Amino acid sequence: MAEPPSRLGSMMFPWRKISVVLLTSGLLLSSLPTSAFAVDTVQPGTGAPNGPAFTPPEDPEVIKDARSILRGMEPSSSNNAMVYFDQNQVNFKSFISLEKQGAGQAGAGGAITCLTPEDPKCVSALADSSFQQIKYDVAMGSCDARQIAACIKSLTLIKDDGTKVKAVPLTRIYSKTSPGWASTFNSKTNSGYPGSDGPWIWRVNDGGKSTDYLILGLVSALFNRPSGTSNWDASEKSLRLSIYPVKKFESPMLVEGSNETGCLAVDTGVCYQRIAFASNLRFALDLRIPKVITGWLNGRLEKPVAYTENYNDDYSELIVEASPLEEIMTGKWLANTGAVSKYLDESRRGLTAGAGKNLDIAGVDPDDQSAVRYYSSMATLFNNTALTNSLTWRLNTTSSGAQSFATSCQKSDGVQGIVTSNASVYEPGSPKWDGNEGSLAYKIAAPTYKPDGKTENVGRYAFTMRADLIKCVYGMSTLPAYANIEVTYDGSGEKKTATVVLGSNKDWVNLHADNFMYTGAPPTVSVKLDGWAKSTSATTTKTPSNTGNQAVTPSPSAGKVTITCIKGTTKKLVTAVKPQCPSGYKMQNTAAPAAQQVQVTVTCTKGTTKKTVTGIKPQCPAGYKMSSATPVNAPTAPEQPAAQQPEAPANMPAPNAPAPQFDPNADITITCTKGAESKQVTGKSPVQCPSGYQMKPMGPGQQPNAPAPQFDPNADITITCIKGTESKQVTGKSPVQCPSGYQMKPMGPGQPGVPGQPLDPNQPGPPMQPAKQ
Repeated sequence: MAEPPSRLGSMMFPWRKISVVLLTSGLLLSSLPTSAFAVDTVQPGTGAPNGPAFTPPEDPEVIKDARSILRGMEPSSSNNAMVYFDQNQVNFKSFISLEKQGAGQAGAGGAITCLTPEDPKCVSALADSSFQQIKYDVAMGSCDARQIAACIKSLTLIKDDGTKVKAVPLTRIYSKTSPGWASTFNSKTNSGYPGSDGPWIWRVNDGGKSTDYLILGLVSALFNRPSGTSNWDASEKSLRLSIYPVKKFESPMLVEGSNETGCLAVDTGVCYQRIAFASNLRFALDLRIPKVITGWLNGRLEKPVAYTENYNDDYSELIVEASPLEEIMTGKWLANTGAVSKYLDESRRGLTAGAGKNLDIAGVDPDDQSAVRYYSSMATLFNNTALTNSLTWRLNTTSSGAQSFATSCQKSDGVQGIVTSNASVYEPGSPKWDGNEGSLAYKIAAPTYKPDGKTENVGRYAFTMRADLIKCVYGMSTLPAYANIEVTYDGSGEKKTATVVLGSNKDWVNLHADNFMYTGAPPTVSVKLDGWAKSTSATTTKTPSNTGNQAVTPSPSAGKVTITCIKGTTKKLVTAVKPQCPSGYKMQNTAAPAAQQVQVTVTCTKGTTKKTVTGIKPQCPAGYKMSSATPVNAPTAPEQPAAQQPEAPANMPAPNAPAPQFDPNADITITCTKGAESKQVTGKSPVQCPSGYQMKPMGPGQQPNAPAPQFDPNADITITCIKGTESKQVTGKSPVQCPSGYQMKPMGPGQPGVPGQPLDPNQPGPPMQPAKQ
């Protein structure tokens, strides 16, 4: 499904009667890296109506897909190619196809296509052993209408204040072109067809206002049926899922199931068009899926939390809660020479072009197995600028999304994990395991700037996976409370690291990293668990000489250490057995005295026994679980020489009273309530309460020991970044970082609650502590 753009100003609007689409589609990879049989196979009843094509009129509120945008920007010159990375269109209706061939072989007798398994043509073909290839698209409807099926069990909207509003299935669409069928699927043999239906419209009623959601769903699979066997060998399988806000355009000229420009779906007399998401919403989705869907999923989700439950022998349920994520979409008309010509030949996209002086062709799915490579080969041609950015809620799994773990940790049953990013392109499947470094790595790529060419895109990354799987991969019987996120940039080798809390929910773990930068070279995001060490007895870790109290950090890789090198405002991390800084760089002393680092006291429980542990990253003793955490008051920072202070405005304190700074890496603690029950949650900002809990407002504090004023971990904060005489402001969720080469300007001494002065998330109320160096 093509993911159209959104203007930033249209993301927020008052509640009114609108519609939202939840698109779930299946897509199988064919020999072309483009699309699946869901696109290539002509389905019954999907042809355009007789007469001229009908296109809804232009509407500034409607969000267009990348291809539609580029069609409006076609250059006057010739021999240019449309190149973009966006979800390709698929049909969202059920059908079955049988062929007399094996996967990847040339057709020997064509395909028989049916709307239902009861169609006599498909009944005969299924009984004929010469039909060895079986394909199906299974549309996902409401589980209330058909329980034993691939379906949507529930859809829930979660508002900014934590209020949950459940949607109800209202109206079914595609009744003629996707009638559906009963389940005959057997997970043990992979034979039979999962139960199917048609899309439904779901409605949320909230305070007298209604919002509609259209669920278009598809699970797709391609099987080989060897002669003489009853088992079906699934060579391709796929699930795709998205949530889109939509509005209706009505006209008697619109025919059910037709493909109209600017319409996400067309029912009789109705075109559903995409519009922007309202702000500050999360969605909880409960899916029932056949157990043929396994492995890893990816997509566009902000801070996802997920887990799976068993439904019966043939179906499982996947529960996902997440916010929409701003997707960075890249695309442009490019001259058909050099790297572009090579891309067209290799991807075979040039074969899909119609008549005309320029090549109007299909794009590449962001999760295509070659997407990162294609993007990298043409990155400089996009002017390092996105075509459009839009909030998107999408979840995919593709057959190319294999797991990269050791055989002993390979899981073949059910969904194992979800990895998400807002990048233009990303690797499909699971993060790649590096046993030497102890990291799960994921390569992504996106341009530095938004469509305006000035505002920088902010990197987002998150994953959630089964706890038993990550324990197996890391060889740990107990998972730590923290993980390190490392972003490494190709070419320069620059690395940026942050420590994050490793959350858990129903035997799944989750984490997220925000506010890293995209550059011309694709970054690799790696996750490393605290406490991991490579299992080896032959190698010992050696630490190089460290004069002058310079910082040397042991690396998880045996025998390697990491040092920080500086050259002016530029920093680089170098990891090696005997690391040395590049020419012109000096090793930086980044080791702050322990007394100046933010310490946290955690409460550990074991039955009725409680213990408290204090430290920089405290750990509970074996057998205990962390139940709450509270930052410890940090000591007053020592005075800094005036010469080290950057140029300050008039309202800043004198050099003898150093300016307080906001530490974006420190942990904060919030209190969450649910009726009379309360619990404390500690982590990096923004910290969120568990599902069903609300954050307890803090009292107004005027003294350091008084009750703290309220700190909203989800609110935007603004910092000022300087580079010589140049300055710019950067706004976002904490932690906010300055662009490369810039330094954060010290902030003035603000009283809590004074507009424009950020609060210290470590000690709300007291003066802010100096940032970590």
